[in-house]
Parts: sequence; C-alpha cells; structure tokens
Amino acid sequence: MTQQFVSGPSSLVCTETWHATTVVISCSGVVDMLTAPHMGQLIATALDKRPSVMIIDLTETTMFASCGMSLLVETQEKLSGDASLIVVADGPITRRPLELVGLTAFLTLRSTLAEALGDVSVDEG
Repeated sequence: MTQQFVSGPSSLVCTETWHATTVVISCSGVVDMLTAPHMGQLIATALDKRPSVMIIDLTETTMFASCGMSLLVETQEKLSGDASLIVVADGPITRRPLELVGLTAFLTLRSTLAEALGDVSVDEG
C-alpha cells in the first residue's frame, strides 16, 4: 500500500510504501517549518501501524531545516519496543547538517535506500 502527501505547490511530496513490516517514507522537496508538520502527520500515521523498521528517505530533499531534524529525533523517540529508524541521507543538504549537529551519533544513517533496505533484509533474514 502506498500513501502520498503533497504540501503546497510541489514544495514537499512524501510517500509511504510498505515492504512487509518495514515502512519507507520518501520525501522530495523542501522540509521546513511549513511542511514538517505534514511530514510528521504521515510519520505518525505510519507509526500507528507499528512497523518493525521505519526508513525515512531524504534522497530527493532539496532543503532540510532544523525542524526536520527535530522531527527525526521525535520519530526515533516514538518508535516502540525493538523497532528501528534508518535515515537515508547523503550530501550537503541532508547528511552534512545531521553530522554538524551531532545527530549521526543518535540516528542510523545510510547513503542510499538500497543500502537501508539491505540492512533490513539482513536483520529480518
């Protein structure tokens, strides 16, 4: 099942895709104080379904503000039991800010969605 959220005139598009008990939230566009609450609603809806792994893919994100980083921390804290969060981020727009504020010590980061999904199949296999 795929669910999609579009905020404003193409400023943020988020999709939710399930692979068994793993949910992938893919976001493209701008994550800022106007769009992060909508992204948070999609994440909350997915968390209600109790995924074993949540992957947030920021590969196509063109701007990533501090409220987006806060949302990742909140998501990590809301995960139940042994569920895990993997963030797909690479480059100066997404990964570099996470490194600069020290969130790489708290969050699991991968450079590609394929790498993140590979981690999941190893864990589930």
